[in-house]
Amino acid sequence: MNIKEMGFHFIVINLIRLLLIVEFFTALNQERNLVLVFSIFGFVVTFVPKFLHKHFRISTSRTIEVLIVLFIFGALFLNEVRSLYRNPWYDVLLNLVGAFALGLVSLSVLYAMYRNGVLNSSPLVLSFLVFSITLALAGSWEVFEFALDSFFGSHLQKSALDTMIDISVNLAGAIIVSIAGYFYVKHGKYNLVSKFFVRLVGRNIKHLRAKDTLERSEEEILSLIKMGESERLEFKSTLRTNLHTGMRDRKIELSALKTLCAFLNSNGGTLLVGVSDSGNVLGLENDHFENNDALKLHFTNLLKENIGNQFLPFIDFELFPVEDKHVLKVDCRRSDKRVFLKDENDEEFYVRNGPSSIKLKGNSMLEYIENRF
Repeated sequence: MNIKEMGFHFIVINLIRLLLIVEFFTALNQERNLVLVFSIFGFVVTFVPKFLHKHFRISTSRTIEVLIVLFIFGALFLNEVRSLYRNPWYDVLLNLVGAFALGLVSLSVLYAMYRNGVLNSSPLVLSFLVFSITLALAGSWEVFEFALDSFFGSHLQKSALDTMIDISVNLAGAIIVSIAGYFYVKHGKYNLVSKFFVRLVGRNIKHLRAKDTLERSEEEILSLIKMGESERLEFKSTLRTNLHTGMRDRKIELSALKTLCAFLNSNGGTLLVGVSDSGNVLGLENDHFENNDALKLHFTNLLKENIGNQFLPFIDFELFPVEDKHVLKVDCRRSDKRVFLKDENDEEFYVRNGPSSIKLKGNSMLEYIENRF
């Protein structure tokens, strides 16, 4: 993060804190209990990101911090304290922004679960879940406003008609985000998910799985190995280590990436890394990564650099314990766009031909692309 970003964050957060302190003492003098609650709540929220980082090592984007604080400041503080609720366009805009924010958070969490194999569904079902959760959260906010009005005599909800307008705006926002999420998951266009929430869910994915998932996955992987290599299944002994030399070898990495490109350009498939051609489980311990997170990060970077960010939604991967070792299972779906393997200044095009990945070039490549895409 550069100095300008730090300066902007420091100024905005502390300016909001100062305003909240001023309003706290003003409300204390005027005996406005609801404003007191809002001021205290908003002030505490500004310190939550720092608390999460210090005690749980959870880092948030400075931009996200500012947006969240501004939203809470606008939704609770300005709405009630400065009576901006009297302006109907402000209320509509605030609800629409809130629906977008809730929708993008829901999309990020569900996408992380989808990518890590916890949620096994089509993009259409995932987008419907995004819509449902967003609308449910927005509805809960309306209940929260009703509770504040009932207990503190505030004016967050002016009438039943106002509540229905808010719900309608939230409905529109949920629809827009769910449609955008569908195209993101299906085609990988435009990055809509929050990296923070994707990483957060990824680090705690074991808590979201059923207790017998790992055991069941081991049985599934062993069943795949027994099937042997085919057009849609291939084995690789390691991810980056040449077993003959014991050294890291760029050719080994490219070999796995060639297979993935071929799957994407053909009918999809599964790559098991840590399994020999004969079907013996070697595990990924030969690659000598510090830990599983380091391996996943390395693999993700390989995909980004050599295949491209836009194709990440078509690739799902996870590490599974098999016979007291670890195997990387990579599932590829059929891509609707041609995929090239990038290596420095070269680009190569691969497809599946039986149990092998072959490189096409010249007229063969052009003809395949024309017929396939």
